[in-house]
This record gives sequence, C-alpha cells and structure tokens, in this order.
Amino acid sequence: MLDPASSVEMVKVLEEDPMVGGVGGDVQILNKYESWISFLSSVRYWMAFNIERACQSYFGCVQCISGPLGMYRNSLLHEFLEDWYNQTFMGSHCSFGDDRHLTNRVLSLGYSTKYTARSKCLTETPITYLRWLNQQTRWSKSYFREWLYNSMWFHKHHLWMTYEAVITGFFPFFLIATAIQLFYQGRLWNILLFLLIVQAVALIKSSFASCLRGNIVMVFMSFYSVLYMSSLLPAKMFAIATINKSGWGTSGRKTIVVNFIGLIPISVWFTILFLGIIYTVIQETRKPFPESEKIVLIIGAVVYASYWVILLSLYTVLISKCGKRKKDSAYDMVLDV
Repeated sequence: MLDPASSVEMVKVLEEDPMVGGVGGDVQILNKYESWISFLSSVRYWMAFNIERACQSYFGCVQCISGPLGMYRNSLLHEFLEDWYNQTFMGSHCSFGDDRHLTNRVLSLGYSTKYTARSKCLTETPITYLRWLNQQTRWSKSYFREWLYNSMWFHKHHLWMTYEAVITGFFPFFLIATAIQLFYQGRLWNILLFLLIVQAVALIKSSFASCLRGNIVMVFMSFYSVLYMSSLLPAKMFAIATINKSGWGTSGRKTIVVNFIGLIPISVWFTILFLGIIYTVIQETRKPFPESEKIVLIIGAVVYASYWVILLSLYTVLISKCGKRKKDSAYDMVLDV
C-alpha cells in the first residue's frame, strides 16, 4: 500500500543529484497490532529505516533499498539487469535477497544510494513466531551473501560504509562468544550482569528513538533485544551454515507454516546456555557464597524482574488493549506514528 506522494518524493531525490543511483522510502507495518511479533517488527522497522538507513543515506551508501518501496535510474538498470536476474551463489540460483543485490549492483558502479522518510508505504509482516524466524533466517542468508559482494566496492564509497559493514558483520560472532564465555565462567553475577547490560543498552537505544519519534511506543523496542539474543543470533549462524540453500523456508502468507527446521538452531542455542547455567550453579555451590555478593545478586535480580514487570504491564495497557481498537480502524499513512 503506497502513500500517494511516495513516487514523487523519490523522484525528487533522484533529480537532485545525478550520482544517486537508487532511493528507498520508509516502509511501515500494516498489520502491527495483530500479534506481539508484528508489533515488535513495526518498532524495529522504524528504527531500521529512520535511524539506520537515514544515517547510511547521509553518507550516500544505503546498503539495502527495501523491496516494497524503491526507485532506481532506468539507465543503470539496463547495465546489469540480466546479471541481477540470473544471480547465482555457490552453484545455486538466488531466489531471495534480490532487493539487497540490486542495491549492491548500483553501489558497485560507484553511484550512491539514498533514503527519504517522505516516501512511505505499508507492508505485511509475519504474525507468528515461526514465520518470523524463517523470514529472518532467509534475510540473514542474503545479508551474509551480499556482504561478500558488497565488500568489493568499499573503496568506491565513504569510509562509513566499510565501518558499518564490518561492525554489523562481525558483531553476532563477538556477542555469541561473549555470552558463552560468561555463561561458563562459573559465576552467577556474570550472567546476571550480562542480562542487565543487554537490557540497559536496549532501553537507552529505545528511549533515544522515542525522543526522535516523539512517541513513547518506541520504548518497547527494548523488547527486541530478547528476540535478538534468543532467536536472531542462532538464526544467523544457521543461515551461514545453510547459505547455499535457496528455499524460502515459508509458505504462502495465509497458510500455516510447516517448516520447523528453523527451531533447530534455537534449541541448540538454548541447550548451550542452559548447560552453562547448570555448570555455573554447580561451581557456585562448591564454594562459600559471600554475603555481600548475595545482596548484589538479589538487587540485580529485583531490578531485572522489575524492568520486565513494568514494561510488560505498559505493553498490556498501551498496546494490547489500544491495538485491538485501532486494528480495524482506517489507516492514515501521514498521521499514524
């Protein structure tokens, strides 16, 4: 569903600078109140487009012009359309991630890519956890595949493109190694401190987004950190392991997903963390537990539990109940925030 002014706004960006090869707009979620997963996706989308892509646009290197809303110079498309359509990777024809590869093709020619928040559209997103997980696994496959292709053109663009690509590309591995190390060090405080820091950073980011957007709803973006730690991290590793598989992992939008293979890396990840907790508990029981450390643990646990009680209560009041009333109402693309 396109905003009436979406095409005009993207054309303006292309007309302003002949070296802009493509431009994308603000993709919002149409069915954000249908489930908790679609709501979290909606706040994540806002962050991804209005902060991350907006920052990339400032340096002229938006790394993915999202498929639902994008515009390219026709003269450029004719230079690589055939190669883009017939893209292969490790001997298999690429059947997803075409928007990211199309963006990379533009960047490979030395042209910049931009984002404009004035161009908007609505798109559907998965409303069940399994469909969302399969979607994220598929996107992660195309991300790592295109990361390799994108790295060949770092020298043609601003240093920010290299910096961000390196950080986002290696961060999941760093985070997994850190989590495993802390969970197997034999101290409960390390695990609790790790969880507190993750949520604190997420809350700071979401609060900043709330100020920028002028809407308290972005505070719930901090919930997304749990999805990232529990689901996206193992999904990314699974995506790398199966990167040459071209199946989408999902069926039609209106049918039930029967592909449960995405749950395998989640199960493995939870098993690893659970064994780490068991190991830590055993290690802690073998030595005296200082009274001072016990107090710190209790305070930390209370703070962590309080965070979840408060945020979940706010979600129930502000989103679950209000969302039911808004779900069937008319959607105004300009006024909706």
